Formats: sequence, C-alpha cells, structure tokens
Amino acid sequence: MQTRTKIALLLLAGLGGFLAYMRHQTTVEKPAPPASSVHATPPPTASVAAPTPPATPTPSASMAAPVDAGIAPTPLVRARWGSGFDDLGRSRPQEGNPEAPMSLALAGDDVIVLDQVNQRVVRFDRAGRRVGAQVATTTTQDVAIAPDGTMALLDRLVDRKVALVSPDGRRLDLPLPEGRTGEPGLLTGVFVDGTDVYVEKEHGALVRVGATDGKSDLEPKTLSGRPSKDGALLLTATLADASAGKVVLNAFDRKKGALRFARQISFPRPTNAILLLDSDAAGTVVLGVSVGTTPELSVVCMDPADGRPTGKVVLPLSEAPEETFRDFAVRADGTIVYAHRTEEGVEVRTARCA
Repeated sequence: MQTRTKIALLLLAGLGGFLAYMRHQTTVEKPAPPASSVHATPPPTASVAAPTPPATPTPSASMAAPVDAGIAPTPLVRARWGSGFDDLGRSRPQEGNPEAPMSLALAGDDVIVLDQVNQRVVRFDRAGRRVGAQVATTTTQDVAIAPDGTMALLDRLVDRKVALVSPDGRRLDLPLPEGRTGEPGLLTGVFVDGTDVYVEKEHGALVRVGATDGKSDLEPKTLSGRPSKDGALLLTATLADASAGKVVLNAFDRKKGALRFARQISFPRPTNAILLLDSDAAGTVVLGVSVGTTPELSVVCMDPADGRPTGKVVLPLSEAPEETFRDFAVRADGTIVYAHRTEEGVEVRTARCA
C-alpha cells in the first residue's frame, strides 16, 4: 500500500512539472502580435531604393486591416495595336525585347502616352479622345510633364539626352552629363520639379541635368528622392524583404531637411517589385507594389503627415510580355491612371484609393 502511494505521489509531481514546463514554453514561444495592420495590394515594374534605410520605421501596416477597398478601375482610353491614327504601337521582334508604349504621364486631366514604336507621343483628353501628338524617337523611354506644359523625353541609351518640347512645339536638348548621372543605362526615369529637370539613378537619387528653358550649365544639384506634388516631401521606397512582403517608405521634409517619417508596410507575399511611387496635390503618398504569383498591383495611399495608411486598391497587372518603363501615374486629385495591355491593345484605366 505504501509503495502504491509513493508511486502515485511521484506521478503527480511529474505531471505538475510537465504542466509548468508547458506554461513556460507558451510564454516564450508565442509570437508577438503586429503593432498595427493595414490592407494594401501591389503594382508592376520598377523598384524605388531609399538612399539611406531608416533606423526605426514606424510600426508596419499589414494587408489584413480593415481599410476601404477603393474604387474599381474604369476604362478611359481604348487603343488597338497598330500604326493608325487612333492606334498604339507594339513590336515583337524575333531577336530582342518585345515593346509596347514605354511610359505615360499626366498633363492636368490629359493623359500623355509615349508610343515610341510609332515614333510619337500621343495626348488623350479626359474623355479618352486623341487630341494631339508630338514626334519622338524609337529609343525614347520615359516622359514627364513640367508645370508649364513642357514635355521632357528621356533617351538614355542612344542619343543620351533629355529632349524638351515646349507647348508651342519648340525643341531643345539637355545632354546627360555622365560624370554626374553615371552609366546612362542605369537611369530609371526623368522628372521635372518646377523648372528643374532631373534624371533618376537606379530608383534612388535624382540628379539635375538642366532646366526647362534648355539651360544645362546649372550648378550640380541632387535630390534624395522623388518630389511630392505639393513640393513638401522627397519620397523613396525600398523592397526591404521580398519574401516577407516588407516595403519601407521614407518621406524627407524638404523645408526642414530632415526625415519626416519612415514606415514599413506589409504587402501580400511574395512581393515582386515597386511599380508606383507618386502623390496627389495634397501630398498624399501613393505606393504600389506588384505582389503574388499571378501578379496584381497592390496600392496603399498614405497620410503625408505621418505615413498612416488611409486607403487601398488592388489593380490587375498586364500579362503581356512587352517591356515598359512607367505604366502608372497619379493625378492632382488622387486618381490613379495606368496602362493595361492585352493581346488586342492597350486600355488606359483610372482607379482610386478610398
């Protein structure tokens, strides 16, 4: 009897130790919940690298939080492949990369499409009607529009210049100073800030190459990121961890010359590339990332004061293989304008975060 009692006591002691061990394991190994969560979904091509990663980004915003799903895409322009008056060009050589319209930009409510295959830049109004065109070379790859309506056309590989076309049709050239811009083949865009014309180096710093009046002998000047439309911020974004869907956005206050905020956003995995980094006239930041194995563009809109996500929208990405430079832009009122390519042609669509 005593032997049985001892065995029972030993079993009870062992069970108590095991339960205490399990309680300890639960406390140590349970993952901490995320600091905050926010919904979003990403876009198609170019990643934007921050020149200096932030030391302590604000809590990440994840795609699971209850944020408004945004306003669905609406067709604006429909153009078939071809070389006719209302067509846009596509090239599929036996050797070399297939090409479609390389870039688009906005001039007020008008959409500017770089149709380099047909050697032109085409303007469409808000109703989707073609209202004008300018000549461009087949090696032009990006376009930006200045506040005064001057068009800046980047040819980084052949002519190695930014061609300027004024609203009255006058043409001027800004050569790319390789000593300042580096290897032209690594440039990732052309931007206009007021009257200054910049080229972007590998999705990072912007280097001034001249002014919209054609002056190229200006003092060297560099911006640490893309200017917001209200002129208050310089924006950079970097793919911090593609497998985990982590993107870090930095917003530098231009007036104070200091970091206003740094925010880490969690997108659906895998995260492929940053394809959109822009803003509206109020400074609201619009960040779009290509995500998933069947890629979509996940877009998050963010408050310019602190980077707090205010809305999102998910857009389908083009499945056609043509090489492009810039497929997305943002109007002053926050409307996202983008090109969607199919086997039949191009559809320029609009969408909004909400």
